[in-house]
Amino acid sequence: MSSTDRWVLALLLVAVDLVIFAIPLTGLFAAYLLLLRPAWFRTWVEDLYSN
Repeated sequence: MSSTDRWVLALLLVAVDLVIFAIPLTGLFAAYLLLLRPAWFRTWVEDLYSN
């Protein structure tokens, strides 16, 4: 493996790492809750506020 190949591989790994960890997981989860309205979430909220 040449030096250039190592640099390209290292830069690709850093780029993939940045893309994976830059995804806003809280926003995606909130969108999931708003769009699909799963029954388990409503049950969880009712249990949370009933006590």
